[in-house]
Amino acid sequence: MRLSSTLGVLLTMALLLPSALVRAATFADASGTPYQTAFEYLSRAQIISGYSDGSGKPYATLNRAEALKVVMGMRSEDRALTERVRIALPPLPLFSDVDQRSWYAAYVEAAFERQIVTGYPDGSFKPARAVTVEEAIALLLRTYGDKGIGGAATLSPYIENRDGLWFTPYVNGAIGKNLVMHQGKLTLGTPITRGQFFDIAYRLHSMSAQKQAAFTGAEPQAGAMVRSTGLVQRPGGATISVPQPGGTVARATSPYASQKYFAITMPDVGITDLAVIHPTDPFSSQGVMAPLQNGVGHLFSFPGGGGKVMIYGHSSGYPWDRSQFTKIFRKINELDPGDRVYVTYDGKMYVYEVTYEESVAASDTSRLTDDGRGEELILYTCWPPDSISQRYYVHAVPVETVALR
Repeated sequence: MRLSSTLGVLLTMALLLPSALVRAATFADASGTPYQTAFEYLSRAQIISGYSDGSGKPYATLNRAEALKVVMGMRSEDRALTERVRIALPPLPLFSDVDQRSWYAAYVEAAFERQIVTGYPDGSFKPARAVTVEEAIALLLRTYGDKGIGGAATLSPYIENRDGLWFTPYVNGAIGKNLVMHQGKLTLGTPITRGQFFDIAYRLHSMSAQKQAAFTGAEPQAGAMVRSTGLVQRPGGATISVPQPGGTVARATSPYASQKYFAITMPDVGITDLAVIHPTDPFSSQGVMAPLQNGVGHLFSFPGGGGKVMIYGHSSGYPWDRSQFTKIFRKINELDPGDRVYVTYDGKMYVYEVTYEESVAASDTSRLTDDGRGEELILYTCWPPDSISQRYYVHAVPVETVALR
């Protein structure tokens, strides 16, 4: 399959609907982790909110739009500025890939005015791109007008640093202000997790509120859950598994559970432990296509989120492209009602049962609209094989959730 550029536009419009984040009073999945204090502090300060199921997903990543919402909520002046901008939002965006109708548009405008963000050289902002460690630290320090500390790279056992790069002063500043947790080590160039980002935000906010030069609060106890290579230690020495992007989780008793963070298995068509990849840039056809080099792609809701979960893949490819993934969804039409599809995501295995299948015109995207009927898995590919005239949909509903252990 070759997903058309139209798909990239239509699908990404729905990706960043404001329903992704809603206010939550507690964060059950953050309790007992090193990030519990940060979640509680920022929630009390009304800087963050959780997901509709009450979770905070401390080990999931966050994108640039989500990070901007957090930093623009840390200071009362920035909250007021964002509201003023929202009321009189300019019709034309600052960046080529920002939709002025989106929930995050006012945050982008206000943050640009505050010189917290500047965008990329190509004129884009890339709101759906995962925030890296160095980007996160720069965003947070700029929020308080802090340009970091110049000179050679300051070294720390808790975060990487390098000489003479744009982020060096910011990382120096974060180290000097004790903004990095004294557990594990943050790696430059890798996506930061929500827990890691929130912990730095908490330290910076509380330090500023108390007019301190550096964070002096307590570090998480050694007995707290410490993220490291997918395993954590609880008080008393019991080892459990923690899911993490790019990492592993322990297997459940089901043979269809995966050790990947996000994967799909369809035994009835011979697909086993296939990586599912959410695009880092779902705002372009190239970005939507990128995951298909290493597996299949994902858009819209995530498993367990209550909405439409779409997993898409190739059914055909160019003759010269012999990648193992160019025809990976060529046989999904062989699935029958009642067949099971197993999706591992974020430490759980979600079992779906096929209900029906259909082939529709390529221009018909009505099936992708959230109809409020609850969660549904949609498998999607171009159809028939070696053609892009139609789209093939396999619909399935959730029937079971298995906690991995």
